[in-house]
Amino acid sequence: MSKAWFFDLDGTLADTDRDIREAWKAAMSDLGLKRDDFDAVFVAGPPIDVMLQNLFPAEYTPELVAKMREAFGRHYDHDGFPNTREYPGVLDRVRRLKAAGDRVFIVTNKRHAGAAIMGRKFGWDKVFEKLYTGDMYGVKKPELIAIVLREQGLQPESCVMVGDTLNDFTAARANQVSSVGVAWGYGTPDELRAADRMIERIDDL
Repeated sequence: MSKAWFFDLDGTLADTDRDIREAWKAAMSDLGLKRDDFDAVFVAGPPIDVMLQNLFPAEYTPELVAKMREAFGRHYDHDGFPNTREYPGVLDRVRRLKAAGDRVFIVTNKRHAGAAIMGRKFGWDKVFEKLYTGDMYGVKKPELIAIVLREQGLQPESCVMVGDTLNDFTAARANQVSSVGVAWGYGTPDELRAADRMIERIDDL
């Protein structure tokens, strides 16, 4: 029986951390925001509004979220991602899954503008069937997976969410989709334990 695989992007397909951090710092500077322990507490992957609320709970407003999205996109989406690196072997494994008759999608909280440009840079657009991002529909990952299932006519039991953080695994579980946690990403050991299965190497997928 063929499967459909939903791949997270940040921390799963590529190490995007440094470029995201630098764009956040530049956007924070634009908006007059400062957090001395930023590098210690920041985690790449969650939506901008979630990270903003975690980092600046006292200053958090919907208006600030909108400003941060605009400022972050201005710095991140068009810088060419000079420090982003694909994880070795991951795309080759995706190609093998596809060649075996499985369907493969990117399902990410990343903003669509940056994710699409990155996909073209690394050739993901020629491998994955479709890129799904939360801001395409104004939803978080649990609702996004539900949209993928519905739009593609997929049954949850035939799908697998591959990711690196708790957000991926809880979103999968909310849709009765199984999950695989990858050890090379940004998730903590506690987060990875929330996945149905954890793998150390991409060939174990």
